[in-house]
Amino acid sequence: WMSAAVVFCCICMSVPLMHLVPLIQDRGIALDDAASVLLVMLMAGVVGRVAFGKLADIIGPIRAYLTASFWQTALVFLFIQMETLDAFYLFAIVYGFGYAGVMTGIIVCMRVLTPVASRATALGIVTFFAWLGHGLGGYQGGLFFDLMGNYSLSYANAALAGVVNLIIVGSLYFTIARRRLAPAVTG
Repeated sequence: WMSAAVVFCCICMSVPLMHLVPLIQDRGIALDDAASVLLVMLMAGVVGRVAFGKLADIIGPIRAYLTASFWQTALVFLFIQMETLDAFYLFAIVYGFGYAGVMTGIIVCMRVLTPVASRATALGIVTFFAWLGHGLGGYQGGLFFDLMGNYSLSYANAALAGVVNLIIVGSLYFTIARRRLAPAVTG
């Protein structure tokens, strides 16, 4: 479940990570300023990783991962709506805080979904699929830009991949919840 989910999750995540600076430059903003927006997003992400780790302690890892994934998915397409450097800075803080919780969520989900004896192997496999998703997302972002001449389809596809991730993780959550309730209902 998690290997499939993270492919789509990381497609969603990688588009702004790899294409935000060129998107901002397309708005006529200088390279140094565009790159500083990415830095702000990543700095907000440091705080988001810690906050979503705490959220996972409170509501559970899968719910925290779903929350961060929803945050990322709901906001990723809005990057193409930004026009000014100030808008990019503000949005980078909001987006960066939430998207960063995704990686924290993956790690803590693997902790609760796998037995200790196979946890490192399982996390390695899931991480492989996450990197695969990052590569695919970055590639498709550039490919769609080359085909269309703008980033609309790239960021739309990122949002669509995020929706697929949410469907997979939501299905996982409800499957686990149903299994936990099954003995109480039948017993």
